[in-house]
Amino acid sequence: MRKNQNYTDDFKVKVAQAYLFDHLGGYQSVAEHFGVTNRSQVQHWVKLYENNPQLLYQDNRGRPAQVKSETMTLEEQVNYLKMEVAILKKLRKLL
Repeated sequence: MRKNQNYTDDFKVKVAQAYLFDHLGGYQSVAEHFGVTNRSQVQHWVKLYENNPQLLYQDNRGRPAQVKSETMTLEEQVNYLKMEVAILKKLRKLL
């Protein structure tokens, strides 16, 4: 079984820039040139780079952390609960 390859953020930017500016050909030829095993990965990096290059430096894997009320101050808890109530009121109006 093959282990997934991890690529550095700078490598992803380099590959996206190579596709966009160096005219190395299509996604497949750029993937082969840099040793990326999947051309769709190059396509994804290019899309992120075109939208916002900083997106390649973010790790969006996994679920976002849940807010734990035990670690929040009383003021933060009150604000959080007020926000929840406001959302529920808006939802009730829509229904």
